Amino acid sequence: MSRGQSYFIISLIRNRTRQNHPNSQIRTLTVESRDSESKPDEHKPAPAVSYSEMAKTVSTIMRERQKWEQTLVFDFPSFNFADPLFLRELLKSQSNVLFTLWFFRWICSSFDYKPDHVSLNLLFGALLDARAVKAAKSFLETTTGFNPETKLLERYVTCLCREGLVDEGIQVYTLLKEKGAKPSVATCNSVLLGCVRARKLDRFWELHKEMTESEIDLKRIQYLIQALCDSGEVSQGYELMKKVLRQGLDPGHFVYEKLISAFCKIEKYASMSEILHTMIAWKHFPSLSTYHEVIQGLCKNKKPQEAYRVFNSLKERGYAPDVVLYTTMIHGLCEMRRFGRARKLWRELMKKGMRPNEFTYNVMIHAHLKRGEVVLARKLYGEMVRNGYGETTVSCNTMITGFCSFGRSEQALEFFKKMAERGVKPDAITYNALVQGFSKENKVERVVKLFKELKELGLKPSARTYAALQQLRNRKMCDSVATSLNEILEIA
Repeated sequence: MSRGQSYFIISLIRNRTRQNHPNSQIRTLTVESRDSESKPDEHKPAPAVSYSEMAKTVSTIMRERQKWEQTLVFDFPSFNFADPLFLRELLKSQSNVLFTLWFFRWICSSFDYKPDHVSLNLLFGALLDARAVKAAKSFLETTTGFNPETKLLERYVTCLCREGLVDEGIQVYTLLKEKGAKPSVATCNSVLLGCVRARKLDRFWELHKEMTESEIDLKRIQYLIQALCDSGEVSQGYELMKKVLRQGLDPGHFVYEKLISAFCKIEKYASMSEILHTMIAWKHFPSLSTYHEVIQGLCKNKKPQEAYRVFNSLKERGYAPDVVLYTTMIHGLCEMRRFGRARKLWRELMKKGMRPNEFTYNVMIHAHLKRGEVVLARKLYGEMVRNGYGETTVSCNTMITGFCSFGRSEQALEFFKKMAERGVKPDAITYNALVQGFSKENKVERVVKLFKELKELGLKPSARTYAALQQLRNRKMCDSVATSLNEILEIA
């Protein structure tokens, strides 16, 4: 009896008695029938081993043995591993197709193996099913004489584009057309979607024009609208969406959100509002991130009342605004001097047990300083630090800018000096705020000193800082101070 046949007979018996031992199957590989010589039927052929059982055994050995190739050759010297039928059985048994690919590489290099077309297609298809695109690409490029079926090549195009390998996907798509194949609608759409995601918009429009024979379905329209938005043709995308709606079709959640985002960026809030209402009418519920864009856009466009209405309506619809959304709304209200409503939202945020982030604190601190409420601003700043938000350049700049904006430059300078003690590094915003603040108060010596520091540190004065210095230059001052001011302006 051969070593491999002995393995199967003994392992079937031992597996029943040693199931609790995790290594029992592997250990039986070293077992050999020692008493076969004394049996009268020693020349009787051993039972045939099915490819299915053998495939399961090989799968286990490949998973558990580092040098599985040596094990297979040593334990099963008479087994024909190069039989295409066995490769197909192994492909069914393996949970990881890459193991089958390794096995394929091994039999190609170790045996006189000529893979058949069916097996190659099955292995290539399995790699695509597993989304192992790079392995599939390598397999296709290194397997001599392999020409996959058209359907597999179409799936390959889709996988390449989905994984961001758009140029390769377009090459295979072009090859298909050159061979006379007519790519399916799904394949054409995958190429277009890949171009959109990779921001290859010129290529998108070239391919779209070439696809005149291909049917235009709803997915194609979705990708066209996305491409129009990304190309800056938002209004055309909106018109295309309206055509779809007039046909009684739903363009899809993504299309609405894409158009809303695009209109927010170009500050066309009337169109954005129309799409938002249409979206809700078609039973699509905007995400919090979409509402965030809408509210932020309305606040930037100085429409806090409309933004506040949208903010309240989303709460009525069952949404739970997060800290980011609350912060955006509070910031918009503070910028438009609706501090009463901003404070109300701040209290609501705290009542719901949400923890303000650093930006929320900075927004409220700046608002207090803007109103001249220095004590409240300092109190809130201290609370922010106690809550674990370490002092940063941004938070310190909020305090310094606030002090300087409202005639408290000496307090700003005091705060500035403490920055160094706390290991916080000032930046251009810090110095520009201080120079502008002291310029307003006509404290030229302070201005000259701070401006020189700014330049020595390699920081860039802002346009507002230059304007403040020019205004200061026109005021009356002693000759020595005027000379110092002229010197720094000339250097600048």
